Amino acid sequence: MKYPDAKVLMTLSFYTAETNLKHSSVCWLIVKGIAELENVEPRKQQFVIQCLGEYLNNDAHIKFDDAVSVLRDVAIDGLYEHLDEHLDERNSIYSILIKYKQRSEWFRKNRLRDYAQSGLENKKGEVALAIDVQEYILDQGVEFFVEPASASGEVDLVLKSSEGRYIVVDAKYVKNESSRSSVLNKLASGFHQVARYCNDFDVGEGFLVNFVANTTRIRLGLDTLDSFPYLNVGNKIIYYIEVNIADEPSASKSGKATEIELSKEELISTLEGES
Repeated sequence: MKYPDAKVLMTLSFYTAETNLKHSSVCWLIVKGIAELENVEPRKQQFVIQCLGEYLNNDAHIKFDDAVSVLRDVAIDGLYEHLDEHLDERNSIYSILIKYKQRSEWFRKNRLRDYAQSGLENKKGEVALAIDVQEYILDQGVEFFVEPASASGEVDLVLKSSEGRYIVVDAKYVKNESSRSSVLNKLASGFHQVARYCNDFDVGEGFLVNFVANTTRIRLGLDTLDSFPYLNVGNKIIYYIEVNIADEPSASKSGKATEIELSKEELISTLEGES
């Protein structure tokens, strides 16, 4: 989200908001400004708070106590409601993708490998797998757009909330017998693409769904946010969901599993090489 410059905000006479997004932006800027008053002398703190109260309440003669109430009821509550709704939205999409992962790994591994190799709706590889993700999400009743043109190319899936916010979902496909370097480049490219799409649609986060047909385990050293693995790419939070569709032998016949371990630093370094 982009927020208005503080100097611009202070030149405005009284507050008006045309959309919920603009209202949330103003709330964030005001709360951030109040937090930065910690080391300011009390008299100046009171002056700034009173000015902000006047700005929000369209009242040039507001009392200090009333200004505090306005800031609490409008700015703080407004920001809280935005964050609460935003987190619910993120959790909802992630929950849908986790259910898709479970369904795919439990019941559809062979089918998804066949889609990738032989095609689905005249598409192959990760595009065919992306179609399967799109169909599943549509069946959950989520409103979305498929492959809109953007400045960075075509994203696999863009969801749109009732508030008009966009949510980016992109898919990658790691084939069987992929080398460590090819897996690293594939994932770095995936994170990079999602971050670019987030820039195109002016959103702060996106989702990368990685289909893995490789019998070698992939272990990523990612950070977690509310237990969700993610990579921060250019201040964009890219959440990661892996869907294992490998044709694996039974546990009694598989022997010791081999792993490809990739650190967060390796991914970021490779990303920077692509930029």
